[in-house]
Amino acid sequence: MSDNKKEVKIERIGTCAYCGQIGHIEASGELSQAEVDAMATDMCICLDAVNAKRKKVKEAKIKEFVKQKFVTDEMCNFLNEAIELLNKDDFEEFTFKQYPDKVTKIWKDNSGSLNIRIRKTESDEFKA
Repeated sequence: MSDNKKEVKIERIGTCAYCGQIGHIEASGELSQAEVDAMATDMCICLDAVNAKRKKVKEAKIKEFVKQKFVTDEMCNFLNEAIELLNKDDFEEFTFKQYPDKVTKIWKDNSGSLNIRIRKTESDEFKA
């Protein structure tokens, strides 16, 4: 005898965090009201909700770039925290000097886009 359990979907009502529009959410399992509201916000097409979705997409893209360029989890986590702080508008930019010849700068431009620049510089300094 197989364990084919039928998944029951429950309709819940959520509210957009930005405009207050009500959305009907169909979900399986137990969800808190905060989770339902977050889903309703994600479905909403008001300007603020759309801008928030764009912001999340931009953040995800730059975090993926960081993951590709920095091999250690510790450095990725550190840079991802900086990205989140920039997205919250707590800071304008961060500049990190990882090695004597490697500098990473993360900033938000006037349009609100996140930017990252990894620059390797050659030093004329020599020590024997």
